[in-house]
Amino acid sequence: MYQRIRFDIAPNGVATITFNLPEMANAMDLLGVQETLDALRRCEQEGAVGAVVLTGQGEHAFTAGFNLKEIPLANVETKAVRGHFETLAMWWHQVLHKIIHLPKPVLAAVNGVAAGVGLGMIVAADLAVAVESATFLCAWHSIGLANDAASSYTLVKIVGFRRAMELMMTNRKLTAAEALDWQILNRVYAREDFAKNVAQIAAELAAGPTHLQGMAKARFHAGWRQSIEECTAFEIQNVMKSLDDPYFRKTLDQFLRKETRSDKVQVTLPPSTRRPG
Repeated sequence: MYQRIRFDIAPNGVATITFNLPEMANAMDLLGVQETLDALRRCEQEGAVGAVVLTGQGEHAFTAGFNLKEIPLANVETKAVRGHFETLAMWWHQVLHKIIHLPKPVLAAVNGVAAGVGLGMIVAADLAVAVESATFLCAWHSIGLANDAASSYTLVKIVGFRRAMELMMTNRKLTAAEALDWQILNRVYAREDFAKNVAQIAAELAAGPTHLQGMAKARFHAGWRQSIEECTAFEIQNVMKSLDDPYFRKTLDQFLRKETRSDKVQVTLPPSTRRPG
């Protein structure tokens, strides 16, 4: 039913949203953004979905952001141009809000270049892995635009103030190795290891306790802006909610019978790999 993205829900509960305009470096036009938001809403509503993967079609681009060729440039001063940006920004922001607030883990599987909103989605996601050839670029200032894509909310939290300013002011392009060092990524994989590792991570995320993952995600996004008193008040609310879920009784019984341990690894992130040579 989609024209700009592909959407699939696997039997193991992994939903994959693939930006599917490789001839445009997977840069999304308005329709593509609207389709992405619709797919994310379906992920939220579908109980069988335990984790969401965001990725791009092909081997060259995750997404280069929004499609500049869609802008009505006959007269850059026209209301049409302003209206276009206002509408597109509104829809993109809804996508970013949904990634942040989706009560299920979101994994960015970065298969190539990520620029502008592409970078914004990666730092909004809960986990991010990339092929070693991927690159990362702010890009906004180079096309005359102020930074966008919730970067003022996410980027400083991820990389710190000095590095966020360096990335924005210089418009330098980060390699995957640099993005890993800057904590934009969790792992970097050689191309031949990428798909299988993404599949493993996503499957293990989907098999986990989604309700607890969602609580942790919401708390991490809100807690850093709250006083410790407010933060812990919400935490105890979540603790009490978790007691009502059957998952608590099941795992507690397993622990008391010594069938599991408190240090059991639920999701394994394979170590970063590099192509030989």
